[in-house]
Amino acid sequence: MELKFDDGTLLLRDAPESVPYAEWDDRVDEYRSQAYRYQALLEWAGIWSDGNEQATLRDGFGQALEDTARAYPDLDLTPALHIEPRDYQQAALDAWIDHGRRGSVVLPTGSGKTFLGLQAIADAGVSALIVTPTIDLMNQWHATLTNAFGDQLTEPVGVLGGGSHEVTAITVTTYDSAYRYINEYGDQFGLLVVDEEHHLPAPTYRQIPEMTIAPYRLGLTATYERPDGKHELLEDLIGPVVYREDVDELTGEYLSEYETIHMSVDLTADERETYDEEYQLYRDYVDSHEFDLWKEDGYAEFLKRTSYDPQGRRALIAKQRAERIARTAEKKLDTLDNLIKRHHDDRSIIFTANNDFAYDISQEFIVPCITHQTKTDERTEILEQFRSGDYSMLVTSQVLDEGIDVPAANVGIILSGSASKRQYAQRLGRILRPTDGRQPARLYEIITDDTMETYVSQRRREGVST
Repeated sequence: MELKFDDGTLLLRDAPESVPYAEWDDRVDEYRSQAYRYQALLEWAGIWSDGNEQATLRDGFGQALEDTARAYPDLDLTPALHIEPRDYQQAALDAWIDHGRRGSVVLPTGSGKTFLGLQAIADAGVSALIVTPTIDLMNQWHATLTNAFGDQLTEPVGVLGGGSHEVTAITVTTYDSAYRYINEYGDQFGLLVVDEEHHLPAPTYRQIPEMTIAPYRLGLTATYERPDGKHELLEDLIGPVVYREDVDELTGEYLSEYETIHMSVDLTADERETYDEEYQLYRDYVDSHEFDLWKEDGYAEFLKRTSYDPQGRRALIAKQRAERIARTAEKKLDTLDNLIKRHHDDRSIIFTANNDFAYDISQEFIVPCITHQTKTDERTEILEQFRSGDYSMLVTSQVLDEGIDVPAANVGIILSGSASKRQYAQRLGRILRPTDGRQPARLYEIITDDTMETYVSQRRREGVST
């Protein structure tokens, strides 16, 4: 029997009918299996070895297996800068190793998940593909990997994405590029590291782990659970959650102590009149059709109807107008002005839900602004000035929620956002990196009273310690 990698799958030549995880392919008259079953098939044949044991033929299995699928090399790497891992980082690495080097680690933003990834790469001793959600994060990983292992590699750290197509023994890529090319390179890596792995269960992205033979897999995230419940797919694709630490368990010794402060403002009379009119129009339509908007299927059905029902379309517009009034309430800016004066000596990040509001705040208070429209060079310059202390404050929409290495801040101000618990946890994490002064971090949340924001705020804080 021969095991061969073939366009993101495993072709099982001359396989017996008892072979597991396989289906018959009439096109080639052979059995075929998904690539991620590679290790399981070797274990079934009794020839799997994790490098520490001599591979042996399974008792009672009378047919040898020729493994031509593996194209990934062994590596002997040691991080160039020796830093003792924190207790929880070592515990997480040990747990991952104990689970056969397969599984997910859930740690808060700012707790050193990238460092853990470097330790796992060195421990696994095989070529590695690191998958990231954004080009910015891909570039950050590339710089970190180059500093850690660059002098020990025969080729530079590879980059697949952002206009680059260089695949080497240690390669970093984006989700989009990995999805596009994994069928070609799925046999060339023994370790798959997935950063911000909560994105992975998406229908297209889940093909990344499915189409690679990598026996070792590490998922990293601060927010494992998904509202749609599809995080349950990760156990089969990556492995179980092998280690988890919540924010409160690391505050004090490893992350800044923090407090969350919830502040309410009222709408002006004019804002209230317009808000109530728009919101009522929206609610009347929803109630007449009995949509359960807090369930994925219910909101999807509402959006579907808005595409062909004029009244539904008007209801959607009314909802958006009401949301805009609540998110950009005039008295929020008055409260923000007071907070800016109170924390003029602190390093603060102001979070909004959309670009327009971020730009308005930037102009009103003369603070630098970062949105997804900000060019990479400008963003890098702003963050560097923020890191050095030349800028003590910046405003951003959702672009800094995830995937960018943000310098330490000790004050966060949420002016608007979604009901996503993930977004709230990421924003909290932005102010928890320990600073020299060890002053408690503060996260302010300014919501407009008696509007949709009240319920949205409750939803996003559920399950996040405050």
